[in-house]
Amino acid sequence: MEYLGVLFSLFFAIVITAIFSIALKKTGPWGGFWVFFILMFFVSLAAGEWAAQRGPSAWGYYWAPGLMAAIITALILAAATPGSHKERAKSKLHSDSHIKESTEVAVTTAIFGVFLWILIALLAFIAIAGLLSRM
Repeated sequence: MEYLGVLFSLFFAIVITAIFSIALKKTGPWGGFWVFFILMFFVSLAAGEWAAQRGPSAWGYYWAPGLMAAIITALILAAATPGSHKERAKSKLHSDSHIKESTEVAVTTAIFGVFLWILIALLAFIAIAGLLSRM
């Protein structure tokens, strides 16, 4: 029955990623569809495996904790997403301040990237540990 958690997490990740990337055009500060999908999958799987087994269940699997964790994480990432890079590029003139600002944006993006991969690695570890502890 451990595969049910993976299937529910996969379904939640697909639905939430579709809603946030297609309808809202927000996929977090990294701007990638696949990065957002992987993050939603691991958040949902980790929460589904480790959270208290409460709420509605389907085929013996309590799916509400994973869904709620994925929705909350997606909403936080959507709120943290800055405006489109294209819009900012059109509104600014090329000057020294623009070059300085673009350098700062590149550094900030790199730092977010490092934290993203650390977060994904930790969530994958937590999810795998949760799956193995039930075997």
